[in-house]
Amino acid sequence: MTATDDLTVWLGGVLDRIEQRAQAAANHGPTWRYSDGNIYPSDTSRHPGPIATGTYGGGLEDAHGEHIAGNDPAHVLHRIAIDRRIIAAHPIGEHGYCTNCWADGGVRSVDAPCPTLRLLAAAHDAEPGYRPEWKP
Repeated sequence: MTATDDLTVWLGGVLDRIEQRAQAAANHGPTWRYSDGNIYPSDTSRHPGPIATGTYGGGLEDAHGEHIAGNDPAHVLHRIAIDRRIIAAHPIGEHGYCTNCWADGGVRSVDAPCPTLRLLAAAHDAEPGYRPEWKP
């Protein structure tokens, strides 16, 4: 297995876990909105009340509520789909280099894993299994 294979397998596992959590959270509807200190699902037929409130029944602070709603399951699942497309767009060719980052007329410009894959991985560097050598 190459260093890029290791990174893409690890990153795929991280994305799988995040995707599973987002799908589980979507059971009340994939899109959420923030209003009056609470997080509500867009589909109130599945869950008519708020799905998140502040502590002890008080409302969430606006910044917290807007952040949570802005990272609803639909957003997270969309981002994961985009990340998977980015990974697929950076395959390793026969010479062991990213075919996308090495597409500059044959001049080897970057060793694998390429900077793009390293940056995607770095966004999850607190996850178990992240390796220091993957740092961008």
